[in-house]
Amino acid sequence: MLSPYKAGVDTQMRVVIGNTDIPITKAQPESTLGNFMADAQLEAAKKLDPKVVASVVNYGGIRLSYISPGDITRGKMYELMPFDNMLTIVEMPGEVLHQFCDAMAARKGWPVSGLQFTIKDKKAENILIDGKPINDHIVYKIALNDYVARGGDNCDFLAPLKKRFTSVFVRDILIQYVAALQKEHKPLHPVLDKRVVYAE
Repeated sequence: MLSPYKAGVDTQMRVVIGNTDIPITKAQPESTLGNFMADAQLEAAKKLDPKVVASVVNYGGIRLSYISPGDITRGKMYELMPFDNMLTIVEMPGEVLHQFCDAMAARKGWPVSGLQFTIKDKKAENILIDGKPINDHIVYKIALNDYVARGGDNCDFLAPLKKRFTSVFVRDILIQYVAALQKEHKPLHPVLDKRVVYAE
């Protein structure tokens, strides 16, 4: 009974959606795999709300440590993000965002886009949001997955914040991001650009 369904799923998973010309890896405090995911999430969120300024991906939610150069299949994106997490836009006061950055710093850094900070003594310093110093009195719109937005991964301080839940799967965002590059005949080629660094 299940075998025709399984065959259909297997075929879907083998579909090539794009390619990469470099090894893409997971690491802390910053990585090419994390930057790709955070950038894709930010781009998708901005299409829904242009006022979104940054994106954060929880490090533990990245379920592959490595994508080798060559073709990228739909199945590879399911391996990378097996959870049905949804894109969520959170309205985060600057002081809470500062707390969030400290929490990320204490855990050796999470993937971010539109955000930069330095880790010193397990705290976040020199925080820049959308290229500007963080302001505790501004409310920023930040793209997260719904698990973290609801307070998961020890982020319970985010739970009370105002948020917009969408019906967009983060996994689909990643698939669409890679497929869009493929359409332009470009490989997925994320780079490290000192978003999160350790103090020297």
